[in-house]
Amino acid sequence: MTFLEMQTDALDLLQEVQAHGQYSATKLKHYLNQGNLAFARKTKCIEVTVDITTVAEQFEYDSSDAAGLITLMIPYQFRYVDGTEMGEPLKPYPGGYTNLPKVYSYGKPFYYWIRNIHAATVAAPSAYVGVRVGTWPICDTADKTLRIDGFMRPTVLSADAHISEIQPEWHDAVVYYAVSRIFSMFAHLQPEWGRKATFYLSEFERMVAEANEFMIIQNDEPMELPDVYYEMDQ
Repeated sequence: MTFLEMQTDALDLLQEVQAHGQYSATKLKHYLNQGNLAFARKTKCIEVTVDITTVAEQFEYDSSDAAGLITLMIPYQFRYVDGTEMGEPLKPYPGGYTNLPKVYSYGKPFYYWIRNIHAATVAAPSAYVGVRVGTWPICDTADKTLRIDGFMRPTVLSADAHISEIQPEWHDAVVYYAVSRIFSMFAHLQPEWGRKATFYLSEFERMVAEANEFMIIQNDEPMELPDVYYEMDQ
């Protein structure tokens, strides 16, 4: 489903409120993007692998080193690849970035840290530059690979032809989320609109539950995520 098709499907459900002065296509697009992000956050349904080529004694890496750091949301495995295909798993640094020693240490890394995880906005998607990551000790060797397997946030939808990275069978959930938020704006005017806001939000949550059940079936082994800090738009 393209971004334009999402908007069209939402408009079919919002005919009653489109004439209201507070309704706008801009708000609908904003809530569609919020729904897209909320679904990905609640289900962790979009996976990504980010490869970073090490630079000797470089303290941290950002989206200028690996574009995938713009969409990385939560890592579940961080590896240092040095001569073997799989590489060696790194552990989260105890206390994270804010607890790093004040004196730099260089060598083969055993830990990783990650910071500045926050959400882009629809109004200014270009302002988001993703996360920054690093290792401890700081890698002293160039041309190795830091490989991050994790869950990603969907890219911001803006053009009509854009398509969410969420699986197509779950695109309706994004529409239901946006419709719920629009109806909730007018819930004080008519009780029926409040009921519709609640109904479509429940449909969104139902699809979230279905997606999570599907993901559990596909992944036999439970996965324990590292304790990393991140912020999300609500």
